[in-house]
Amino acid sequence: MSAQAATQAETPDLPPSYSEAASASPDPANETLEPIILVLAGQTIHAETASTAPLYHLDRGIESLSRATFKVTLERVERAVRTSPENEPSLRDYRRHVYTLEQTWTTPLYTLPSSCPRFFARAVSRRALGHVGLKKAGLLRSAVKALPVDVAGRGNELGVPGFVRDARPLFELRRKDGRWEWAGRDGGAVAVEDDGEGTHRLIVTAPLLRETLDALVALWCCRLWESSAERAEDLPQGMDGGESTLCLIIRE
Repeated sequence: MSAQAATQAETPDLPPSYSEAASASPDPANETLEPIILVLAGQTIHAETASTAPLYHLDRGIESLSRATFKVTLERVERAVRTSPENEPSLRDYRRHVYTLEQTWTTPLYTLPSSCPRFFARAVSRRALGHVGLKKAGLLRSAVKALPVDVAGRGNELGVPGFVRDARPLFELRRKDGRWEWAGRDGGAVAVEDDGEGTHRLIVTAPLLRETLDALVALWCCRLWESSAERAEDLPQGMDGGESTLCLIIRE
């Protein structure tokens, strides 16, 4: 990918304004959400206590993807009360595109350096926290940091998204007792993953702003996608390249 193409891709398609949702909060990104248990079920993510009410929607099943897929859309499901001409209120769902999860395209001729993400999530909404990424911390595969990423690729000769140098982490992850634990910028625990037989749960243990939860969910999905891609065995040799990293990018 050229630097020019990457720069063009940095300008996102923003979601529409929903006039019918006027009764909702004017700025959902500033809303603080209480701890919640999220469950991935196919292409939807819902609260464990309300399996019939999706909170997020994916256009592909993230837990069964290989490296042959390069883009996945992540939408947040918003709800608003709509009044009919007969003055009868009804609850309507709206999908707001918040992130596009992407895999960096490579060829057998080169591998990605450790300063560039293999998987990342591109913010496409004004209400999204922005672009941020997960990067392996040093030599430990059990330690990961969520770092800002420059999607224009100005910091590398390949012109592909790369981590911002000396940036402050948004999250830090550690593998403990077979589970990924997530900590915030202050070091306090914010979430823990709980994977069972064919099930994936994200147990959010701290109150988070809406935009922070969106970013956390996108990163979680990227991690699951990468794990799925690593398990795939039927891809042609040479499609894998470089060090494995996850990414979600902080907007400048």
